[in-house]
Amino acid sequence: MSFDNVKLLEIIAEVIEAEVSEITLESMLSDFYWDSLAVVTYITEVNSEFDKLLSPANVKAAKTVDDLVKLVQG
Repeated sequence: MSFDNVKLLEIIAEVIEAEVSEITLESMLSDFYWDSLAVVTYITEVNSEFDKLLSPANVKAAKTVDDLVKLVQG
């Protein structure tokens, strides 16, 4: 797996319908567009870009941007 933090933040921003400049690692996903479709989209994008299959339950349980980043790094 090739990990690119900038690309991952771009994916997260796109999924939650925000600009990269609007999010930080501490950003709460609940402050943005984060629902079941966003969860599926995030899983698909991460799998495509990083060849990493994430657990839907773990992604759904994420509360912050940092939680999503840690799932990919992890």
